[in-house]
Amino acid sequence: MTAVRVAVIGAGHAGLCVVEALGRRGIRPVVFDDADRLGDTWRARFDGLVLNTHRDLSAVPTVPLPETMGEWPERDEWADHVEHAAETLGVERRPERVTEVSAVDGAWQVTTTSEEAEPSTAPNPFDVVVVATGRHRAATMPPWPGIDATPIEVMHSRQYRNPDAFAGRRVLVVGGGNSGTEIAHLVASAGVETLISIRRRPVFARREMFGTNLTSVARFAKWMPERLIDLSGRLMQRVLFGSLRDVGLGPPQHRLSDVEAAAGATIDSGFVDDVRAGRIEVVDAVERFDADRVVTADGRRLRVDVVVAATGYEPGLDDLLAPELLDDGWPHVKEPPFRQAPGLYTAGLNPATLTAFHPDFITEAEQIAAAIAADLTPP
Repeated sequence: MTAVRVAVIGAGHAGLCVVEALGRRGIRPVVFDDADRLGDTWRARFDGLVLNTHRDLSAVPTVPLPETMGEWPERDEWADHVEHAAETLGVERRPERVTEVSAVDGAWQVTTTSEEAEPSTAPNPFDVVVVATGRHRAATMPPWPGIDATPIEVMHSRQYRNPDAFAGRRVLVVGGGNSGTEIAHLVASAGVETLISIRRRPVFARREMFGTNLTSVARFAKWMPERLIDLSGRLMQRVLFGSLRDVGLGPPQHRLSDVEAAAGATIDSGFVDDVRAGRIEVVDAVERFDADRVVTADGRRLRVDVVVAATGYEPGLDDLLAPELLDDGWPHVKEPPFRQAPGLYTAGLNPATLTAFHPDFITEAEQIAAAIAADLTPP
C-alpha cells in the first residue's frame, strides 16, 4: 500500500465505490462518516421506498449481493448492502463529522467535530481528499409566500415516513418527480384523500419495459443524440401509458435529454393508475399560502391539512468547501475526473445522466481512482 495519505469523506454508496476502486490500485484511504450505523441515510427514508436502478448495475463492485435481494432492492435491503460493503472492503472508518476541508501548505486539512471540541488534537493533513457526502445533505423548501403564517402542517419529503399520521386528513404532495409521485401513491393507497401539485409534467417510465430493465435501456440511450432521446421519451410514455392528456399528466413538458435539470424520467409504480382512477387529483403549481388555504397558479384555493414538499435536495457544501470551489452550491468542475483542485475530488456530487446515480457512481469512482493513482505515481 502507498504511504500517501488519502481521505474519503462519506461512506455511502459513492464513497464506498471510490474506496473499492482505490483499493484495487493499492491505495487504502481513511474514511470519515459519523453515522451510528452505515446505511442509516437510507434507513431514514420513507417506508415502501424501492431503488430505481437495477441491483446488478448499482451494487458496490466486488461486493456480493444476497440471493434474497430482489432486482429492485427495497430501502432496508440497500442500507444493509452499504453496511455490508464497508465491512467487506475493510473500511478504516473514523466516526466523526467533517466540518471543513481546507488547503494548508500543499495538503488538505480535514477538520472534524472532535477537533473543534479539542483544539489540541493534531490536524489531519491528507495528500488527497475525495468528498462524497451525498446529493441529499440539505433538503430544499420553496420560499412560498405565507408559509410561515399558515396553520397547515408543512413538511419536506425527507420527514415523511408513512401515511399512518394522515388518516382522516387531506394531503397535498408537491412535486412530480420520483419522491413526489411515489409518496402520493403510497398515501392514496392507504385510503387518504390525496392531491399532487406538478409544476411541469415529467416523462413517465417503468422500471421494467420492452423485455428489459430501464437501467440497461438508459445506459444505451445516453449515447444517443439529444433530439432522438427526447423523441424516444415521448414515444416510450405513449406506448406504456397511452395518452395522459385527459388526466393532466400529458404530454411531457420536460425534455428527457435535459436530465441535469429534469432529473430524468419519473418511475411509475402505480401513480398513473391512481390518477386515472380518481384516487389522486392533479392540481397546478403551488403559488402561495393564504391562511388555511393553498393557492395554486391557476387561482384555485385548496383546503388541505398537510403539505408534503417533495421539492428536492442540495449537497450543502457551503460549510465544507471554499466558495471558489463551488458553483451555486455544487462542485464547480463537472467533468471527469471531477478534480476540483490539485488533490481534491468529488464523487457522487456530479451532473446526473440518464443512467441515474448508482451506476454513475461506479463509473465516476473508476475515473477518480485512476486519476489519483496517476497523480501519485512517480514520473
